[in-house]
Amino acid sequence: MPNDHIRVLLVEDNPGDARLIKEMLAGPAYYGVTYKLSQVETLRVAVQVCSINPIEVILLDLNLPDSTGMETLESLNGLFPQIPIVVLTGLNDSELTMQSVQHGAQDYITKEECSSQLLARVIHYAIERKRIEAQLKHLATHDFLTGLPNRALFYDRLALATKRTNRRNTGGLNWKAAIMVMDVNNFKQINDSLGHESGDRVLREMAPRLRGCLRQSDTVARLGGDEFAFVLEGIQDQADSMLVAQKILRSLNEPAILQGDHFTLSSSIGISIFPDDAENLEVLMRYADQAMYIAKRQETHVCFHKDR
Repeated sequence: MPNDHIRVLLVEDNPGDARLIKEMLAGPAYYGVTYKLSQVETLRVAVQVCSINPIEVILLDLNLPDSTGMETLESLNGLFPQIPIVVLTGLNDSELTMQSVQHGAQDYITKEECSSQLLARVIHYAIERKRIEAQLKHLATHDFLTGLPNRALFYDRLALATKRTNRRNTGGLNWKAAIMVMDVNNFKQINDSLGHESGDRVLREMAPRLRGCLRQSDTVARLGGDEFAFVLEGIQDQADSMLVAQKILRSLNEPAILQGDHFTLSSSIGISIFPDDAENLEVLMRYADQAMYIAKRQETHVCFHKDR
């Protein structure tokens, strides 16, 4: 473990059980670390603590004064999916064990069998399993070369962005979201002239530059090859997205990724606007893609769907 202690939140309303757990974790260090333990008695307070403190693992009694059974586990796991949860229970029930794992727990331990060594081992295994789970999820949703979101995650982010835009507009406001599709105009030439390793290096070095042009609430993804897509939330008109598009185009050569004027990067961007152009996600993407191909023939290298 990188730290010399692990921050543990015990969610347990039984004073006797809580005292025993505290004693177990106050003993000799296992795996080279000790435990910094906090204890709360209700789900409500557990949510508050996890919201403001860097908790690394939760030891959870399912039956609390303000929540019981799987609802307790589902609530904490839904709000804090990054924190591994170990269920502590007085019941030795194989069906409950399976349900706990299915609802997001990393492990399950009965209070009767609990010991210092067993509890320490369960805590460390839960943290490691959650770490591996996060790695696998990242690999499934991100592009291996650039580290950017992949096509599947991009569509999830786009769907969320359009829903948030609709919610923001319920008070008569007129917020929009921009969908931009971009490709590198001379990428084949780079691959053919300098080799695919140079092409891969260009894509890797482009990724942080593209992210740097956006706000934290926006998204850039690699759809495949030299094609990228963006979602810009909270815009009011075309001018907002045009400013970002121009910033993106400038970022590709400041400073130069490839040396020499012959390999100056050139890209084209097509833009569609939600909900003005369409509300269907596939249609919005198709409009942006079509506008991108028209942008290749324009001096600005940027084209809006409505200006085609």
